[in-house]
Amino acid sequence: MDADPELFSPTGAPPPWYPLGLTDRAFDLETLADGVPSPWGRFHGWDPSDVMSPEWWGARAKEAWGEWPSSVHRVELVAHHRWGFEVQLDERWTAHIYPLFTGHDVSTLALHEPWRASLENTDLLMPTAGLKRPLGDAVTVFPLHEMRSPWEHEGAPAHRAAMCGRLHSALVGHATPNSERRWNARLKAIEDRLKTSTLWRAPHTSAVVGLPTVRPGFGVVDEAPCLVPQPRPLVEHLLCSPERRPGVAVAASLEQSIAIHDGFEGEVDRLAFYDAWASEVPPAWSSATAFSSANGGVWIWRYEAMLLLLAEGRAFSLNDQAKRCEAWLRDVSRIQARLGELRTVIAVRKASMYGAIGITVLVANSAGAWALAAGAACVSVLAHLTYHRRLPEPI
Repeated sequence: MDADPELFSPTGAPPPWYPLGLTDRAFDLETLADGVPSPWGRFHGWDPSDVMSPEWWGARAKEAWGEWPSSVHRVELVAHHRWGFEVQLDERWTAHIYPLFTGHDVSTLALHEPWRASLENTDLLMPTAGLKRPLGDAVTVFPLHEMRSPWEHEGAPAHRAAMCGRLHSALVGHATPNSERRWNARLKAIEDRLKTSTLWRAPHTSAVVGLPTVRPGFGVVDEAPCLVPQPRPLVEHLLCSPERRPGVAVAASLEQSIAIHDGFEGEVDRLAFYDAWASEVPPAWSSATAFSSANGGVWIWRYEAMLLLLAEGRAFSLNDQAKRCEAWLRDVSRIQARLGELRTVIAVRKASMYGAIGITVLVANSAGAWALAAGAACVSVLAHLTYHRRLPEPI
């Protein structure tokens, strides 16, 4: 069927949530149920045209979860987004419509009671009802609110980071241990699908833990800023498997989204962003060790975020965004080269330290032993100072 011009556009053009860059097929809502092939895999969805009819909402009541608005008199289209579109119901509710299935991340937050209870006192606006399908959430219903983009939201970026930090801190009790192997495998999957020339893997400290998946969008409810849970982005759904990720990964993703739209006034603004996030989370999550570039730190998650922004640029034909991402990724080799040098410095530091200890213990009574030990110790100290001087800034 042809797209409803009232729902999509006066010309019937594909909406912003349809990835024109991934398929040469004409936009046709009827093809979504069977799936649309793409270079990254087939994506599925449903035809949401009928959501503009008040009667549709009453007819779905028995299929829905939560306090579904079964008696609706007026449905108004508010805006389209990359994840779908939002409609206002009787000036009482805001419904998010997800035409493409990418999982059940949003509904799970409301339906999994332990997570819901932990998030009650945060800035997160929880959905009150929804419609699930086997492949993903189709609709979620929220109290009336207005959505904002991360780079246009009220207040400085640091305020948004603090809101995310409070959200992450509330989930400490549900954290799972470091998933370094899976996180690195996820990066490889993204790189392979995008066919980038970059390759980056990182170790992670035990303080870097996985959290339940919450992708915070930004909104305003009763004139107060809030977080609104978002579904898994289509490009992420197609490129890699879902994983619990640490809070710093979400912060880095938000930072890169703001930066790609020139939302920071300068480096001071960016530093304040991470300081605000760190002030709300357990200290170990933002310690010097956890943030160290040698351990992955913030940089590895910035890298992942930029890969996904590049994927979004290609999938949705956002040429300027794709070019900016490619320019950022070209600088990755410089960072990796420095980290490679530092691995050599670390090896020299360890060898010198052990050499000094060995000389002292084994040949302490030999002529010149103390001089050799002192020399080895000096080399170790020099290597240590060089390491910290050459280590890329964590932020």
